[in-house]
Order: sequence, then C-alpha cells, then structure tokens
Amino acid sequence: MAKLPRATQTRIAATVTARYYPSSGAADGFYLDGRLSGRREHRAADITLDREARGFFYSVYAHLGGSVSDDAEQNKIRRSFEKIYNDVHHSSRNIDSEISELADCAVSVVGRISLQHDGVRQPYFAGIVVKDAELAAVTMGGGCAYLYRGDVLYPLTTDDYPIEAIDGNGKSVQDIDVYCAGVAGTVRYSNIAQLQPDDCLIVCNKEVMDALGQRDVLRLLYEAEDQADAAGLIITAAAAKLPGVPMQFLIGFVESISPANRTGRFGTGRFSTDHGFSGSSGGILTGRGADRATMESPTTETPYPMPPVLDDFDDDDDGKVEFISPVVDRGYSEPLDPMEQPPLDDSEDPFLDYDDDFERRGRGRRVAFYLVIAAVCIACIFAIYSMLKGSDNPTPPAHSSTSTNIESTAPTDPKPSPGESTESTEPTTDVSSTTTTTAPPAGEQTYTVKSKDTLWGICEKFYGMSSTELVQLIKNANNLTSDDIKPGDVLKIPPKP
Repeated sequence: MAKLPRATQTRIAATVTARYYPSSGAADGFYLDGRLSGRREHRAADITLDREARGFFYSVYAHLGGSVSDDAEQNKIRRSFEKIYNDVHHSSRNIDSEISELADCAVSVVGRISLQHDGVRQPYFAGIVVKDAELAAVTMGGGCAYLYRGDVLYPLTTDDYPIEAIDGNGKSVQDIDVYCAGVAGTVRYSNIAQLQPDDCLIVCNKEVMDALGQRDVLRLLYEAEDQADAAGLIITAAAAKLPGVPMQFLIGFVESISPANRTGRFGTGRFSTDHGFSGSSGGILTGRGADRATMESPTTETPYPMPPVLDDFDDDDDGKVEFISPVVDRGYSEPLDPMEQPPLDDSEDPFLDYDDDFERRGRGRRVAFYLVIAAVCIACIFAIYSMLKGSDNPTPPAHSSTSTNIESTAPTDPKPSPGESTESTEPTTDVSSTTTTTAPPAGEQTYTVKSKDTLWGICEKFYGMSSTELVQLIKNANNLTSDDIKPGDVLKIPPKP
C-alpha cells in the first residue's frame, strides 16, 4: 500500500494577468486562492499573491450568468469556490477527496456546455488544487491546465489544444501526457502529481495557446525573470496577435516545500536556481543551471498505469449532474529531476531534530549581542553628557574665598605719620600661613624675628589676619622701608587699629 502523504508546507508565488473585452456569451473571471475577480477587473487584471500554506486553489473560468455586476451570479460562484478553498486550507481532507468537489465546482460555474455558435463565447473552466505538495486539476471546455517542469510543458488534462511532445529546445520528450487521467462527460481530470521546487502551475483559456503556440510559450517562460514577468510577457504577446479577444493567464511558481511545523535545514533565497547544476544560464523560472543548448531533457519520466477512463456521467431527467470521483493510482513512481533526491522521512533525517535547538540558540545569541551593544551605547552617551556638563560649570580655585574674605574684612589704610615712607611693596603671601592661628593680644609688644619669619606671618600671629594695611602699620612703627627683616631684629608690634 502506498504511503500516505504527510503534512507539508508549500510556498507558491502566483500571478494572474488578464485582458477583458466586451463580448456576447460567457463572461470571464478568475479565483486566486481566496481572491475572486470583481468590478475592479472589468477590463484587465494583474495581481500577485505570495504565501505559504498546506493548500491552494487557483482557477480561471467563463460563465454564462452575465457580467461581474450581476451580484446574484457572483455570490453563487463565490460559494462554490469558497467551499473548496475552506477544504484545502482548513480541513484534514486529502487531495483525493477534493477531486470530485472540484468537478462539482466546475459544473456549477460553467453549467451545461452547448454547441458552439459563431460570435458567441462558450464557457470554460480550469482549476488546480494543491494539498500537502500534491497537485490535481480539472478542466472543462476551453480551459487549459499545465505543469511547467524542466523546460517541458506537461498538460495536466487532455484539453482541446494539441501539445507536441517536445521541450523548449525542440527535442523529443517521452510520456508528455503522463499527468492526464481521463474524461467523465465534459469534465477532464488529471492524475495526482507530486510537486517539486521550481515547478510552475499554469491555468489559462485556450485562446492564449492558440495565439502564441507551444513553442512561443516555452520561449517566453524560459526568458522570464519570475512568474509575474512570465504572465505579463505571455498576455502582451497573445493580445498583440489576437486583439479584442478576452484572455487570462494564471501561473504559480513553487518556491519551496518543507514539512509542516518544521524549519528547513538550509536557507534558500526566493526563486533559487541552484538545484545541483553548476553555472546559471537559464531563466530563473525553470531553475536550470546548465547551458540550455547542451542540456538533454531535464526529466526522466517513468510511465505508470493509467487509471480507467471514467464514464460515470449520470444525466438524469431531474436535471442534476452527478460525478463519481476518479480512482487514482498512487502506486506509480513520480518523474523526478535526475539531479534531485526524494525528500527524507523524519526517521531518516538525522539533522532535522536539531533544527529547533539551533534556531533557539542563534536567536538567543543575537538578542544578547544587541543588549551588549545597547548597554555600551548608553554608557558612552552618559559619559559624554557628564563631560559636557562638567565643562560648563568650572570649579573655582580653593584660595579665592579666603582672599575675598581677607580683602572684605581688611581695615582702612591709616594715614602715615610725617617722616615715614609711604612706599608700599607687594607682599609675598604664604597660603600655608593663612590657616587658623590664635593671635596673641596686640599691645605694646616686641617680637624678636626668627628664621623664615615674614611681616605677613607676624601680622597673622599677632592680629589673627594679614593684610597690606597691617604690614604697613608694623613697618611704620619700626621705620622700615621694605619688607626685608633679619633674624634677631626686634620689632615693635603696635596695637591693632
């Protein structure tokens, strides 16, 4: 028994580009994984959606219910699409259960396809569902669905456009219809295919293929930079060849596939082209790394048993159309890229269990590094602020207050007596001598000069303070003309005025 698929996260960047023109018959529209076309897309559309999830639903269609302004018809179509959207996004159903739901949605949107008439557009439907990296498609009428892999455009259903078994170089490819399953009435089914990174999912109307042809579509896909560029190039070229014909082209690029609730072991950029090839000369969309002119067919397809063609189309008199879901064989081997290996199970992957620990340790180191940088920056700012603040408020000298006090409390200069010299010289101040010294009472005293004595020091000793006036008072009392005194001299100390 084949192994059931496990929960898988797929990242797909999808772009829909369209040109709409007034026409009689069916009205065109698209559904981009939750985004339904509306009044804003009356003449054209160019929308890109990039997201990662377990399931996706894309579709382009044309219905007979009128224009986009018909609210009742739009609500009916919306309900059909949202049922599948909710199933692939929010339920535990696998893709096998969604195939019949997708066929019912196609019938409810398109309705009964009648015989074609000249000048009247017929309805069509092309839809793709993705669940856990598995793909299934359903088409009706002029709808086309393709898988672009390895420079080969594989049809997912047996549509009305004849596909040649060639690749982008014109070389022959075997099993070009390997993904086509069968037809039930007017509904065409695909097999269930396993997605790979760099695959492209394509749905469009047949007019796009008729205007360009398979070879031009392959050329433009090869030259495109990404899925948005590819959609723009193809629609522009097709509209130039068939002007006035409504066309729409939806392409989704598979960026990455990883197990659900797991982190990948290797970080890959968007639209990575390195998948085992050396060099890079091909378009980004296809992920080719070898020279296009020298490459052989990049895929080796292994045919698998085709499921039985479904003819359980029941059209009763009650007007209801019933479908029995196709029986799809999961036992076949999927065609894989020869340079890629199949994904490992959790039990076979010895490194996958350590991913969470590595991520947590790396996050903790980054947080600690940022905290250290923030602390250093704060400390530098505080130090600079302190330096600037200190330079604005300089500290006054220590002796300034003492000098000011002395000058403010000094007595007035007495008038000199006749015969005495009025010459005044600058005293030699001794800061250490202006400390707190208890002055003896001043009176009719004498003092014998000792070594290292000065007039200023003697004033401090006898008067408790020193000033120019007091020094001059002692000099006048002893008939001194200068501040020079010698040890052994006896000086008269007059009373303090």
